[in-house]
Formats: sequence, structure tokens, C-alpha cells
Amino acid sequence: MADDTSFEVFGYRTSSRFASHLKVSVDSRTVWVTGPRVGVTIYRLWIALQAVLLVLTVPMLIAAVVLWDWRYLVTALVLVFFYWVISAVGAVALWEYQTFMAFDRGGYQTTSFPLSAVKRVKIGRGWARNGLWLILLPFIVSLNKASEGRVVSFEAPDDDTGKDAVYAFYMRIEDDPQDLARLLEDR
Repeated sequence: MADDTSFEVFGYRTSSRFASHLKVSVDSRTVWVTGPRVGVTIYRLWIALQAVLLVLTVPMLIAAVVLWDWRYLVTALVLVFFYWVISAVGAVALWEYQTFMAFDRGGYQTTSFPLSAVKRVKIGRGWARNGLWLILLPFIVSLNKASEGRVVSFEAPDDDTGKDAVYAFYMRIEDDPQDLARLLEDR
């Protein structure tokens, strides 16, 4: 990584499966991301479980109104509660477990990809791509507000899936989002 520029970021839990405290490094040819990362299967199950719980809420709410039965409303509220628990506990536990495992192994996982493979670089809204915003529906307004001017997102290869993944990084230093976006777009 000669002549690289590195950033300390907080990763959003997107399809790249990196999250929490990360290091992103960019040089003239390569991007490296280092930090806690969950496996493909675990991530997909976590997302699917959240989606199922949210989807099941809709017919319960409709049934509560159409049948005018409070039990469907209670069922919908229970489903939303479990959605929130799975979402929150998963967001914390899955990546914190990876942090623990990395500590035990002596280091975080690093992935890299060619700078030329980076696509759709954005700052702010637009990080919850490919339907992720639907899974995050109860949280998306506040997450988008927090991301304005602070989150850099892009698509790039995921070495585990062979497809492009969405990488989204929250940056605490005011000029860093513009600096990282410029580096990612300069090819």
C-alpha cells in the first residue's frame, strides 16, 4: 500500500457485510477495507428474518382494520417488536462477535478490489441501495438524515460472492467524505 490515503470510518451494515469501526485505504490502483465482517450466509439470514417480520406485519394491520379485531393489531405490534429486536441485537451482536474473533486471531479481515471496479459513488442519501431501505423502513429517515454529507457509499466487488456489494462509510471528519469520494472517482 505505497502512497495510500487511509480513513477511519464507521461502516453501515450493507451488503459488503463490513460494519462498525473500519479502516479504508486507497492508492492509485486499489481500495482496501479492514474491519469486522460477517459471513454471507449469516448476513443474508439476518436480512431475510427482518424482511419476513416486516412483511407479515402488513397483513396483520390490514386484517385488524378489515375485521375490526384488536388481536391482529396486537400481533402486528408483536411482529414489529421482534423485528426491532432482531434488527438491533443482530446489528450489535453479529459484528461485535466478529470483533471478538478478530481480537482472538490477532487482526481484522481485509478485502481489496481494484479502484477501477468502484461504481456509483455517492455522498449522503442513496447508501441503502438494492432494497435495503425497505428492510430499514422504520429507521431510514433518521439514518438518511445522519448520512447527509457524512456517508460515502459505492458499489464494488465482493470477493466472497463474486458480485458487487454496497459499501457505506460514515465519516466523522468534515472534509473526509469529499476526499474519499474524490479518490474513489479518480481513475
